[in-house]
Amino acid sequence: MSKRSKKKFLERLYREHKQLMYKTAFSVLHNPEQAEDAVQEAFLRVIKNYSKFSSYSCNENAAYLVIVVRGISLNMLDADKRLTELDDDLSAADNVVETVYSDIAYGQIVRNIEKLSPALKNIATMLWVENLSEHEIAELLDMNINTVRSSASRARKQLKKMLEEEFDNDKR
Repeated sequence: MSKRSKKKFLERLYREHKQLMYKTAFSVLHNPEQAEDAVQEAFLRVIKNYSKFSSYSCNENAAYLVIVVRGISLNMLDADKRLTELDDDLSAADNVVETVYSDIAYGQIVRNIEKLSPALKNIATMLWVENLSEHEIAELLDMNINTVRSSASRARKQLKKMLEEEFDNDKR
């Protein structure tokens, strides 16, 4: 693809999805400047990974952009939250320990989501990592809401089984 067509593709992508991305970032960060930073960072990642990204369909592009900007926003929020916690009170060791345990559990869930089939992984990521509603997922992926619900149920069962197996292995 030529530089000109690449530029047009990226400009169109930005125009079509910037509001959705901003809304997603703002819903996590509750700060307009940080939300704008998250959208910019997401587009920088799209530019860096353009060859992979350009092969997706329109619905997949929207879903991918939401996932990327939400992940960036959560990372920004997490970084801000950790700094604030540590700066506010160094004696808040219990809060830090809880955060670490929470991060470990979250990390296990995310790692197990990555092991799901592509269709279930996409829906699970949007539902439990990105915190999108089933209706939003159905709209983004142009799917029937019942299909999203049944996929979420299958993903939930598979994740539960994986986590139980990990827990059993850790006990040994």
